[in-house]
Amino acid sequence: MPNVDRLRSIRTFPSLVKYLRDELDWPIETDDFEDLTFDYAPEELIPNAKVAAKLQDIKQLRPLTSNQPWGIFFIKFEPKRLPIVVMRRILRSLVIKKRQSAQKAERPYWQMHDLLFVSSYGEQGDRVISFAHFSDPEGESLLPTLRVLAWDDKDTVLHLDHAHETLKAKLRWPDDESDVDAWRSSWAFAFTLRPREVIT
Repeated sequence: MPNVDRLRSIRTFPSLVKYLRDELDWPIETDDFEDLTFDYAPEELIPNAKVAAKLQDIKQLRPLTSNQPWGIFFIKFEPKRLPIVVMRRILRSLVIKKRQSAQKAERPYWQMHDLLFVSSYGEQGDRVISFAHFSDPEGESLLPTLRVLAWDDKDTVLHLDHAHETLKAKLRWPDDESDVDAWRSSWAFAFTLRPREVIT
């Protein structure tokens, strides 16, 4: 299956960006990953130095259109598993707060459901690629709900095929960029699994 092989071959953010351009029609005009992104220092988003040390790298994808509602971040982690607590701290630093100080408003902020995190984590040679999205708390929880779409090259054909089909169906760049509500809805629907849940 060529699609499965293509996903298996994605081990770095630059190779993922090529997939987003070629397979999902994202309007990316350069192969130079550095030209596509803004750099963040981990300490900008996580003041706690011990927690910030879990981040190798964090970059924001430059907006690809003027009315893009989504803030898209590429995050490279040290740990073997997606560090959910760290993800929540990053989220907290990027979400618009009810009382936003003028000083902090110098950099961009988003609504929680308009943030998309693309993460890489795991041992060298066995890195996992994960798309992650937060939504409103569910049930009695007071914490935002995290759902992911993730894979690595050791996943089953079933899992990889499902990931590819979901990416193609839900995270394709919209034909009508002006319909922001439909764009938000389509991308959000890509996320159904909690971290470490499996497809059955």
